Amino acid sequence: MLFDAHARGFAVFGRVPKRGIYDNMKTAVDKIGRSKQRSINARFEAMKGHYLLDPEFCYRAAGSEKGIIEKNVQDRSRGVVREITERRWSTLAELNDWLQRSCQDAWQQLAHPEWPALSIADVWQDEASRLMPCAFCAPFLRKT
Repeated sequence: MLFDAHARGFAVFGRVPKRGIYDNMKTAVDKIGRSKQRSINARFEAMKGHYLLDPEFCYRAAGSEKGIIEKNVQDRSRGVVREITERRWSTLAELNDWLQRSCQDAWQQLAHPEWPALSIADVWQDEASRLMPCAFCAPFLRKT
């Protein structure tokens, strides 16, 4: 799921960030060292090389590093989950299409947490120019 989430996210954004911030999930990290030293597992290392992505891992047990992101996701998830449970979906693809449109609509409506005069979509327009184009990148496929 980790690899699929990256592929889908980069496809929606049409761009790849130069850096990604990650929690110390077992799907990426084999061993946590001192400070921010990490032993990355081979699968995650291959994905990182595929997308030319530089991962940065959070400090161990430091919720403050990702607090605002988790709060925003939690707030948005409540509304999404409520709507998902109130509707019926014929296929998983139909649900995923709706979820993508719902998120993109929210970007237009929600104020950015650091610059409340701007929407998330407004800030995204500026940020997108700093990301790597994704036209060249096929989804990373995990080989078993």
